Amino acid sequence: RTMLEPWAASAGARGPVAMPPPAREEGPEASRKRQRTVWHSPEVGVLPCGGDFARRSISGDGPCPASAGHRSSLSGPIRQKPLHHMRRATLAVASGAAAVAGLARRRGWRAGLGPLSDVAALGCEILDFVRGSVDACEHGRSPWILACVSLGLCAAVGAAGSVIAASRPVALGLSGSYWVTRIVSLRLLALVYVFAFAAALFQNKALIGDRGILPAKNLLDRADAAVEHGLRADGANEAARPAWHGQVRRALARVEILPTVLWLVGNRSRLDRWLDGLAACGLLLSGLALLVGGASAWHLLALWVLYHSINAVGQRWYSFGWESQLLETTLLALLAAPGGLLGCAAPGASLPAGAPPPVIAVWAFRWMAFRIMLGAGLIKVRGAKCWLDLTAMCHHLETQPIPNPLSRRFHNLPRSALLYATACNHVIELLAPWLILLPCRPALAAFGLLHVVFQATLILTGNLSFLNWLTIVPGLWCFDDATLVGLLPQEPAARLARSLRIASMSDPTAAFASWSSLLGLARDSAAVAIIVWLSVPVYRNLLGARGGGRQKMNAAFPRVVPVPLWCLRPLCLFMRGPGPAEAEGKMRRPEGLPPPPASSSASFDLRSLRLLNTYGAFGSVNRERVEIVFEGSREQVGRGEWHPYTFKAAVDDPMKRPGWLAPYHLRLDWCRWIASCRGRRSQGLEEQWALAFAGRLLMGDPGVRRLLGRGGDPFESGSPPARVRASLYVYCFAPPPASPAEPYWLREYVGPYLPPLRLRDLAPKLHEWGMVDESSPNQRAGW
Repeated sequence: RTMLEPWAASAGARGPVAMPPPAREEGPEASRKRQRTVWHSPEVGVLPCGGDFARRSISGDGPCPASAGHRSSLSGPIRQKPLHHMRRATLAVASGAAAVAGLARRRGWRAGLGPLSDVAALGCEILDFVRGSVDACEHGRSPWILACVSLGLCAAVGAAGSVIAASRPVALGLSGSYWVTRIVSLRLLALVYVFAFAAALFQNKALIGDRGILPAKNLLDRADAAVEHGLRADGANEAARPAWHGQVRRALARVEILPTVLWLVGNRSRLDRWLDGLAACGLLLSGLALLVGGASAWHLLALWVLYHSINAVGQRWYSFGWESQLLETTLLALLAAPGGLLGCAAPGASLPAGAPPPVIAVWAFRWMAFRIMLGAGLIKVRGAKCWLDLTAMCHHLETQPIPNPLSRRFHNLPRSALLYATACNHVIELLAPWLILLPCRPALAAFGLLHVVFQATLILTGNLSFLNWLTIVPGLWCFDDATLVGLLPQEPAARLARSLRIASMSDPTAAFASWSSLLGLARDSAAVAIIVWLSVPVYRNLLGARGGGRQKMNAAFPRVVPVPLWCLRPLCLFMRGPGPAEAEGKMRRPEGLPPPPASSSASFDLRSLRLLNTYGAFGSVNRERVEIVFEGSREQVGRGEWHPYTFKAAVDDPMKRPGWLAPYHLRLDWCRWIASCRGRRSQGLEEQWALAFAGRLLMGDPGVRRLLGRGGDPFESGSPPARVRASLYVYCFAPPPASPAEPYWLREYVGPYLPPLRLRDLAPKLHEWGMVDESSPNQRAGW
């Protein structure tokens, strides 16, 4: 009380908007009205006060007798509803955090207790959202109550199941170890890599190859031009430096802009073999890890380098949030993976011997799961209104990028069920992640079960690439070996427990135990420091406006480190590419590429490596499904007869049924959906890929034709079309058909997306983008 009085005096001068009456004079109705009291705090703005407890503890008026009043209100004739209990507890925590934050500000403890104030602000923001949602939802608080009750029961099942499983005799001694967790998570990560590299192998040549829609060669040339421009801008001091100095700075700047091994290619006009080689090597390594289960640290590092090299030059086709998530997950898996090339088997065991997963790896994965879920929830809180009134699922299942066979069934559920589904999404993404911060088995298992069930539900409702499969990986680290082994039947559980004990006792590096422990300690300490340092801007981003700006999703932040140039001198021996004279006159640096490092100091921006990122998805949901339909005609002029192109999975033909694709990723189909997200205002002349795609269709490119569905090119058997256009249509699910002859979709024409274009109309743009091979007589004849 004595410590709180100074802050309470200044806060009491402002006073509450409506001072509640003393608790001893109020009845049940007065107690209910008192819950609407609003308190103003300089740290969190307008703070709803959770009863006399918060008011008296802030003002320092002595012991609070409000608890008796609360008991009388609960035992009175008007019974409080479950939402009131949740609101009261949240308000009490927020009020206490606000009081502590105010005290810290007065006493100079801001640096130490700042996170408490931030948590209080987030709690108030979430609480305000829940209150606004209750008022905006057509069913009031019913969806929220049902979501809290049902998910609470699910979490209780997970918590109780983990305790029961860990108490079985077969699981004794396995608490706190994560051998099985590592095996399961690394195999799931390898499965994701199999599909990611398979998509790269079958699609990259047509997307970013030598004759692709957006060739990677052009991006490398533009990056080189940007590097040379930066080097020439401060070349006045280069004369006094050694000759290798400029080469090292050039190599460092190239890697900073585009971290890819394709800088080693001498002839950039022949990148197809390199793209296929990178994808094939990645597919082989990931398939080996999946089958053998021996993903080691070196193995994962190779996968990270291979995929990063492809992702860096992927341009629009690799601009999705799960690309960064896959790279970050791989780096965290490096901390948990065993050593060796494929891990060495312990004598008499089927598990790799060596050190178990370190604690830092376990908590790094949990921190990632926390950021993914809370970031996705907050982006919805600060996003479209449909998340506030709980109608998002009424539209999302119909307007999502690529539906699956079950999407229409879920969309046709009663409206009340869809409102309940949206409320469940909020509870899982906004409230459940805080369970990760509690270091106890029941809380962690409760979140882990909710997390895995939630991602499995999303997999069943739509084809969202490998996003949900990948998001399961960090959630698995909420279960230790005692929980996972205890859930198995007796015989396999006993065999697995025996293997775990043998592997934990077998250490192939016993002769170097002291060095091993020192190196492990150094590695873990460095990992903690790096993760904390990289998490600072991500933490601020989660706070939104309180953190200094609008929340970004699927982004990395600038983190610059000094680099001694002498240690990078060997790097310049392997770099290929045009020199300064050849790079003169190249295209200007494109938007989105970070500037090269300043010449005054040797520094490197880690943002392009995507080490630690912020995440979020579907902050806005389309209320109607607008799709782009490309068509071709053989007539040079006039209205003519137009024939539509059909894609593999994107919605175009009303008779086409959706299929199961996830975790496979059709990048062209996804980009077509993203281009139409502006709805009826979409314009294809603003999309470079759309114009380039139309140009490839006019050329009759066989690689681009393979990106379409079976029989999707109406001009496959003859000459290419003379003109190509694109139109916008609004689609909606048709009623459940009585026979396969009835359409699956209903559509209505909206307007043009691209006007009728001939090859000569696109010639200036195609020449500017370097998409025309002058040595090809077929392409020259097209002009």
